[in-house]
Order: sequence, then C-alpha cells, then structure tokens
Amino acid sequence: MTNARTNAPEELVIRGVHILDPSSNLDGISDIRLSAGLVNEVGKNLRGPRYLDADGLYLFPGFVDVHAHWRTPGREDEETIESGSAAAAAGGFTSVVMMPNTDPVVDKPVVVSGLLRRIEKESRVRAYVSAALHEGLKGERLTEMRLLQEAGAFCVSDDGLGTQKAGVLRNAMLYAKSTRLPIILHCEDHTLATGVVHDGIAAALAGLPGSPGSAEDVATATALVLAAETGAKVHVTHVSTSLSAALVGFFKGRADVTADTTPHHLTLTDELVSTLEGLYRVNPPLRPDGDRLGVGDALKSGILDFVATDHAPHDASEKDLPLEEAAPGFLGHETAFPALYTKLVQTGKLSLSRLVEAMSSSPGQWLRGKGYGISPGAPADLTLVDLSDEWILREDSLVSRSSNSPYLGQKLTARIVGTMVGGELIYNGLGAKFGARA
Repeated sequence: MTNARTNAPEELVIRGVHILDPSSNLDGISDIRLSAGLVNEVGKNLRGPRYLDADGLYLFPGFVDVHAHWRTPGREDEETIESGSAAAAAGGFTSVVMMPNTDPVVDKPVVVSGLLRRIEKESRVRAYVSAALHEGLKGERLTEMRLLQEAGAFCVSDDGLGTQKAGVLRNAMLYAKSTRLPIILHCEDHTLATGVVHDGIAAALAGLPGSPGSAEDVATATALVLAAETGAKVHVTHVSTSLSAALVGFFKGRADVTADTTPHHLTLTDELVSTLEGLYRVNPPLRPDGDRLGVGDALKSGILDFVATDHAPHDASEKDLPLEEAAPGFLGHETAFPALYTKLVQTGKLSLSRLVEAMSSSPGQWLRGKGYGISPGAPADLTLVDLSDEWILREDSLVSRSSNSPYLGQKLTARIVGTMVGGELIYNGLGAKFGARA
C-alpha cells in the first residue's frame, strides 16, 4: 500500500458535526480534533488553532472500496490513477483496492512495484494493489505470490475472469495461505455463463442470450468448499444472487470467508435490459427483483460483510453499442453512497448505521485490521456528508474520465461534501464555504 499523503496537516477541530461510527458506538453531535494526521480527541467544546463549522453535516469513517478498476496500466484513456483516485475521493472513499486485470496484467513483481511508485505520485487516496492469482489471469499457472507480496501486493485476485479449474483454485488457496495473502474471488462458471444478461423473463422478452444464476452459485459453492478445506483467507466479491448469499452464510464459521455486493446489484434489476442499451451490460449481470431483495437482506443481516463498487470505467465507444457487444461494467465510486442512501436507507430497507458499517468500518477492518474508525489514535480518514442535499447526476458533473453510470439523470439524496485522508482535505465539495477559520 502507498498513497500520496506525505506531510501531516495542521491541527483542526471540526465542530458541531454528527459523528456516526458503528465500530466505536458513536452516534451524536460532537466536536472532533485532528492532529498530526490522526484523530486526537472526540468531545464537546474542543479548541484548536483552526476550526471547521459542520453544523447539519454527518461525519463517517472514510469509505473503503475493496474492488475497483483504475485501468492503469494499459487503458488510461478510460481511467488513470489520478482520475480514479479523484473519483474515489469525490465519492467519500479514502482507501481503494485496485484489481489486476489491466494490460499488462498485474502478475509480476515489476508491475506491482511500478504501480506502487505511480500511486505514490498520483493517488489522492490510500491505494492498495491486488496482484493476479494466476499468470495472465488465464487460470492455469499460478503467479509467484511470495515475490508479488515482497514487491508490495496487498492481496491476489482472479477478478475479471474467475478460476475455472477447481484444482488450480485449491492450489492457489494453499499458496496464498502460506504467504498470508487474502484472495478476492470472482465466482463464475464459464460453462454456464454463456450469455450477456441474466437468463430470465427480461432476457427472453428482449431476445438476448442469458446466463443463469447458477453460473455464479456453482462457482461460489466450489470456492467456499475449498476455502473451508484449505483455511485460506477468501473474499467473495460482487455477490448477486440470493443462493450465493445463502451459501456464504452457511460457510460463515466454517471458513475464513467474507463477501461483498455492489450498489447496482442492491438497487437495479434485469428489467433494464429491455432498453437494449449497452450501458446496462455488467458482470455479474443485473438480477431479478427476488435476487436483489435477497442480497439486500443478506447485507442487512451481516451475511454479506460490506459493499464494494466494482468501479469499471469504459470509453463511450465501448458502451454505445448493442447490448451483446458492449463492454460490461458501471462506474461506482461517485454514486455508491448517494444511491444506497436514496434507494435503501430512505425507503427503510437498511439503516444508516448498517450502511456506514458496510462502506467504512467493516471493509476498513478487513483491509487494515481492528481499530479502523473514529477513535483517538486512528488515522484521520474521514467522510463528511450532507444527508439533506438532493441532486441530479449529470454526465458533466462526473470526476471520472468515463461516464458509464447507470444512475445518470436520476435524483439522488445525500452529497459527499468533504473527504479527508490523514487529516488532509483531498476532496472539497463545499467550495469556499468549506474553510477553516481561526
């Protein structure tokens, strides 16, 4: 891991902010003092050389995204470390894990070390590198995980393609366990996943080739059985079906397993494929409402541990195509919290506390260990939000280099107004109004 933050900012007191941190049992209006890049004190009537009045705003531990594609190296026309990290900061994210399915694939130590050098210079947020589980992500020869770890890789992943052979996956888990590297798994059986959308009524009506939910479920079951047998630390990403979520729940306590789902699988359904627009192609595909609700229930109960965006920027030429030909993926960083707050919290389907836990405390602890949150001595990685702000997502307001968001034109509630990494304001959504004063 590395980041572009090097010099600790001056001491700052944020006054009158509603602090919500489920991991520290904080939920109320208070002041918070930041000093030397850390949380120094939480209390009433705090004093300091600089102040920030935050009346009416909420302060959360910084959001953490364990699944993002910043396209560096190879496709900087779609996203760069600089633009990806800026989009993450605009969405309230202070830490991000970069996926390895780039060009070249992140499967060699020299690629890992090169990325880390670029991150140090270009990233606004704390960025972690996921290396590939197998060479070229081809599912055959394992990468030299120990060397990748020594070069600075935080974890290994098969995201983008998955691992099709159970024997290869088992050996990968054993190797990863020996290096203590977490594994992020994309669970998809390619012998079943032969379509471009979910195989259901919407696909049939649209005349599109579908892939059944079992394509995910079978691969998820295999991964979980192997995780239980090997003892590897396994994270199943972008869970999209009710059955896969239930399988994760069954293996909790039987394996060292965690799992996430995405904002789009929590808020959108496969009915959108009736538009035939390439924008709505994503992998795993959007599912029927029953799966959406089942996955939401699993997140609410804690079976699914957290939310990850699967931020996947694409050039317009790759999305402005018939759905069967379009590249799969959505933008995710900038809309994750507003979309989930609008469609789940405001409708009473998920508590604000659980959403904050799923976007900050829980993935933060997975990434950086216990103690992530708002408590004295913790890094001052913080997200400041106006929960009352209603706004419409427009293409010209996006920070990302790409614009393939499924929420374009929609009215959202809750706006990120400030993001801090190590006490430094890296995103200022309030402009001139957001200023410290003596």
